[in-house]
Amino acid sequence: MRRQREVRSRLGPCLLLGLLLTLSPLRTPAAESPRLPEGLATPGQATLLPAFALPDPAGNTVRSEDLRGKVVVVRFWATW
Repeated sequence: MRRQREVRSRLGPCLLLGLLLTLSPLRTPAAESPRLPEGLATPGQATLLPAFALPDPAGNTVRSEDLRGKVVVVRFWATW
């Protein structure tokens, strides 16, 4: 019984503190754009995709001309 009273007496201030921290104006707004690391910059203008022709997993040939006007995500990886 005594233990329950101790928990209840501490629960209120902890909940209040959590609520205040959640609603605090000190949080960083989510609408801010992330900052680039030093030495990196966004490209000044769009760059063209180099010409290529590669097989996809199904064996069909994918050419860069077929991708013109579409968003292309290139994923690089390496095993060392």
